[in-house]
Amino acid sequence: MLRHRNLYLPLALFLFFFFFPCQAFSWTDITQLGAGGGAKEVAVNRDVSKVRFICRNAPVIINTVVMREGGKKTPFTMGKRFAVDEEFVLDLGGRHHVTGLRISDDLKGSYLVQVE
Repeated sequence: MLRHRNLYLPLALFLFFFFFPCQAFSWTDITQLGAGGGAKEVAVNRDVSKVRFICRNAPVIINTVVMREGGKKTPFTMGKRFAVDEEFVLDLGGRHHVTGLRISDDLKGSYLVQVE
């Protein structure tokens, strides 16, 4: 039994976040894309710190990802080949209000784009 009142709050917070995970700790699906055929523009319009790519049905290559924050563009060179069900998390180096992503890819598979 807890005898100190100051221990109830941390315990209550721990139990709350354990049983009711907060939206800030979950991934949001943005789109599912098919690789090949040129770069794709994806609208995001939210605060983002990470982007996750999950390969779905056949291998894909993600060459570059350009993060757009209004008029500002920040490129990330990946050059990564994904096998089926493989995932990769791209850390954007802090929280940014991302208006869109431009993704350059290759091969014939499809992949899911999620943000956190």
